[in-house]
Amino acid sequence: MEELDFQGLLDHFKLEGFQRGEQVILGNFGTVQTLLSLIFMVPVNVYDIKMEELNREIIRTVHLRAGGPDQAVVCEAKSRIPIDRNGFDVVHDIRSGKLGLGQIVVVNEIPNHRVLNEVARDDFAFWRTYTIEGPGLFIEIHEHFPREPFEAVGWIEAQEG
Repeated sequence: MEELDFQGLLDHFKLEGFQRGEQVILGNFGTVQTLLSLIFMVPVNVYDIKMEELNREIIRTVHLRAGGPDQAVVCEAKSRIPIDRNGFDVVHDIRSGKLGLGQIVVVNEIPNHRVLNEVARDDFAFWRTYTIEGPGLFIEIHEHFPREPFEAVGWIEAQEG
């Protein structure tokens, strides 16, 4: 149902400087919530959902927190969903706010292709931008992961200097 470009994915990580832990997170196209729950060994849930419609696009921002609503953000995800590039059911499900974007793809049984467009890092965070595309489906997602929580659990090494 889902098509991945493995060679393209590997080419992104030929860039110097990515730690293995960062590569696992940035290269994962499964449910990021499940992966983060395994890393932090506590449920990671979505909080602070904000949606707005601007210029025929739905802009959706969420925070994922490990362990509860008062815990630190381990991922901020901002999605851009052009209304005219998505089918009625997809737009309806997004507007309802009851399902995650990946769940919407599965529930609507949409064959899809995910393309990793950007990966980057600095001393404070690492992030990626990717698209999910299919018939009646186009979503661009930017996920930003602050380094500190991952360093605290030993998933990635602390930056020097």
